[in-house]
Formats: sequence, C-alpha cells, structure tokens
Amino acid sequence: MADTATYHASAKQDGSHWVVKITDLPEGLVGVTQGRTWSEASRMATDVVALLLEVPEDSFEVVMRPADSDMASAITTAEKAREEAEVAARAASEALAAAARTLTTKVSVRDAGAMLGVSHQYVAKLAPKKG
Repeated sequence: MADTATYHASAKQDGSHWVVKITDLPEGLVGVTQGRTWSEASRMATDVVALLLEVPEDSFEVVMRPADSDMASAITTAEKAREEAEVAARAASEALAAAARTLTTKVSVRDAGAMLGVSHQYVAKLAPKKG
C-alpha cells in the first residue's frame, strides 16, 4: 500500500479569519485559503489541495499548524504526549493480560483480580479458561 501524501500548511490569524498557506505542493502551484475558524480553515486547506491536484480529498493529508511558533510548539508537544500515552496504555494492557494469564494458572480469577486491582470478570476475559 502506498504512503498517503502529506502537505503542510501554515495558518495565521488576520482579523477574524485564519489565512492558510499550503506548502509542499508541486512546483508552480500555490495554495492559499482562509476560514473563520480553525476547523473551517483546515477543511478549506484540504479542499484547495484536492482542487489543485485534481485528486480525492481522502487521498492525502494536510497537517496544519499555526504560524505562531509558540502555538505550533504547544500543539506538537501535546500530540507527542498523547502518542506516548497511547503507547504506554497499550503496553499496560498487554502486561495486565500477561499477568492475568500467569496468575490464573496458580490462583482463582477472584484472587488474580484482587492482586491486579481489577474485577474478576475482567480477569476471566483476559485469561479465559481453555477446554
């Protein structure tokens, strides 16, 4: 499967509107649009890329950031923290399931649940009896 093309956009507030400039477009194409809200400006940026390239809107991604470096940095930091939290949550879920499987070979699901701080029903779901 081919990677989805990504285009970058920079948005700057101008009065009551966000003015968006799309970069990474093929040479000779200039993408500029605006929107009253961030969401509208983002949708408009996607529309502009689709129109300029004559491709479906779902065939690429537009990553839009504020032109203000402090705002852009805050967004990037939040996104990175969210991604790290998702990775940690998956690791915790996998570790809990592994612990449930190990414990239920030696103790009841009720005791395993108490040891892990979860319900015995959840332990039974994580480590179903075979047979």
